[in-house]
Amino acid sequence: MKNEKGQSLIEAMIALGAAALIVSAMVVAVVTAVNNADYSKNENLATISAQQGIEVLRELSESNWNSFSSASKLGTSLCLNANSTVLNASSGCTHLSKTDTSVNVPPYFVRQVDLVKNDLSCPDPNSIHGTVNVYWADGKCSNSNNYYCHVVTLDSCFTNINSAPAL
Repeated sequence: MKNEKGQSLIEAMIALGAAALIVSAMVVAVVTAVNNADYSKNENLATISAQQGIEVLRELSESNWNSFSSASKLGTSLCLNANSTVLNASSGCTHLSKTDTSVNVPPYFVRQVDLVKNDLSCPDPNSIHGTVNVYWADGKCSNSNNYYCHVVTLDSCFTNINSAPAL
């Protein structure tokens, strides 16, 4: 009889250990799911912000082609801050703030614009190739040299819609 009491104690310890393993596995699964959902949300917000950036570039190109295609903007990285239609020097990049209620962008997104004339990816040699990159950081960014370790990129070609085609 004494052996049976000791044996039930061992069984209880094994059952407790198994329960702890199961609970630990469930916690890991929930934390992973939350992290993946958070990443997907941020990626969707960055995509929306990049789409808005392309639309701002389109409006700028259609309203004043000469200003849009000025040589001072071509070949350099520019910033397009929240709720802005002005392209700033890359040193003027600010975080897209939570006050941008159109997409509720968290404060760690940065939208960068690159404009290149005569890019081979555009069919018209007089067009301008525009690239909008939206960078963001999260807890997965471990590289101290590059704070923004994630990026969404959208490209488009812009042409002067106000010019008459040559006959």
